[in-house]
Amino acid sequence: MVNKSKNSFSNIIKDYNPKDEKQANELKKILNSFPYFQSASAHYLKSLKVQEKEAYKELLPKTALLTSNRKVLRDWLFSFEEINIISNSKAEKYSFLDWFDVISDEPPEVEKKFDLIDKFIENSPKIEISKDQKSDPNLIIETKIKDELITETLAKIYVNQKKFNKAIKAYEILSLKYPKKSSFFADQIIGIKKLKIKD
Repeated sequence: MVNKSKNSFSNIIKDYNPKDEKQANELKKILNSFPYFQSASAHYLKSLKVQEKEAYKELLPKTALLTSNRKVLRDWLFSFEEINIISNSKAEKYSFLDWFDVISDEPPEVEKKFDLIDKFIENSPKIEISKDQKSDPNLIIETKIKDELITETLAKIYVNQKKFNKAIKAYEILSLKYPKKSSFFADQIIGIKKLKIKD
């Protein structure tokens, strides 16, 4: 049985044509006997793809699992399409003089893009800043911190940064969040108010 399968697989590989349904059926029989035969699975998968069979989508993940390098499998599956494209493009043959009619005078898109980049570099545009415009040193950007983000650590940081109003506000929020510690927070607020007067 093994020798027969070996011989039939060798014959299929020699004259492999993914469009041949007879070869696809032979590959299917081989895979029924040897489900982990990676090469047979890849060939059968390619046949299913080229023949546009529904079973292709079902077999693809199984074959991908059997394959050690999926990039090789992908290249293998799509190589037939590239060959078709190349063979179709070779169908039109031109004489030397015909090529002058076929080739357009317009530069390729890539060259147009390079020209745009070169022009941009030549002009070297710069952002101009008005000298009349002055920044306001007293500008205060108000940032609101959500009540749930207020912690004792944040309140202490405000005190260290001498942002006493924010520290007082933070301790007021904390006293509402944690009523058991409200007397502690009240003492902190009194202490901050004293620091505020000294500063």
